[in-house]
Amino acid sequence: MTDLDALRDESYTGANRCWPCTVVNLVLLGTFVLLLRVRERTVASLVVGTLGVAVVYLRGYLVPYTPRFAPQLVGASPLPDRLFHGDPDTDGAGSFADDVELDGEQVLEELLEAGVVVADDEMLYVADDVDADWHGRMDQLADRSLDGLAVEVRRTLAHVDDADALVADGREWVVVGAENDLVARPLAIAELAAYEVLDDRLDDQRLRLAAAESFRMFLEDCPACGTELRESSAVSCCGGYTTPRESPRETLVCPSCRQRLYTFPAE
Repeated sequence: MTDLDALRDESYTGANRCWPCTVVNLVLLGTFVLLLRVRERTVASLVVGTLGVAVVYLRGYLVPYTPRFAPQLVGASPLPDRLFHGDPDTDGAGSFADDVELDGEQVLEELLEAGVVVADDEMLYVADDVDADWHGRMDQLADRSLDGLAVEVRRTLAHVDDADALVADGREWVVVGAENDLVARPLAIAELAAYEVLDDRLDDQRLRLAAAESFRMFLEDCPACGTELRESSAVSCCGGYTTPRESPRETLVCPSCRQRLYTFPAE
């Protein structure tokens, strides 16, 4: 670990960076630096500007209490919200089970009854034999090219009439169905592997699809690149939820692939 890594606050940087807070801090910093230049304090402006950018880069923001006011400032601006929060259609949340409407508790009960998932006190785990088979199959699918993965999706999933590969903005997707739904490569690997492994354990295809989607909550590493997943929030801004009763949903994110692997249900 470098000295810079020791100074970094991962709660507000990387995949957890709050872009409204970052933008507001850089604007305020730039304004202060400009005032110093106007007063002909050139050296001071260079020092303040350099150190300020470094702090925002390493710590997330410079001005104290930024999360309390930055979202409101950005929300009141005429700029499109997607500039700060990203496109919700490209967060990796697509699934092969999007058309399957099964209650989450029902799916869990079926998995417990089939011995696929086991409960230990208040914790849930994938059964050891299932977990080993699942991870083994994910490793095999991860070695496939994106085109090869799309072929495997078409071959395996009876309800998918068509599947194609797409690379856009440095991200890899499997495009499925007439609606051209996007399923991020890590999600496609995890769900397809789970669906195949559950073949001889669950008879109902709709249940297998729903269960394969639920399996993503048990991931610890990215199925596509092997990077350790990080816990994050469904709200892009660290101060972005609006009322004391409203809490952001927790997520699992791959910082390398820049993809959300799972969004946990609200409690």
